[in-house]
Amino acid sequence: MTSLVSKDEPLKSSMVHVGYLILKRLDKAQDGRLSLSEIASHLGKRGVNRSRPIMFALIFLHSVGVIDFKAPYIYKLSS
Repeated sequence: MTSLVSKDEPLKSSMVHVGYLILKRLDKAQDGRLSLSEIASHLGKRGVNRSRPIMFALIFLHSVGVIDFKAPYIYKLSS
């Protein structure tokens, strides 16, 4: 069985934690959308400086139906 968090990686760079940070930022966005540069800037301030955790977090959020991509923005789907 695969897990969402690996015991070999720091928790701060796991796709679940990075996904949480992205959703938290999307909730604060006034128009409910963010660009990739806004997400990268926000996560960079929180110590996520690599693209791999960001990419996996976005794929994770999209696969569970929480966000949608409409170029050039990422939107949070209503729950």
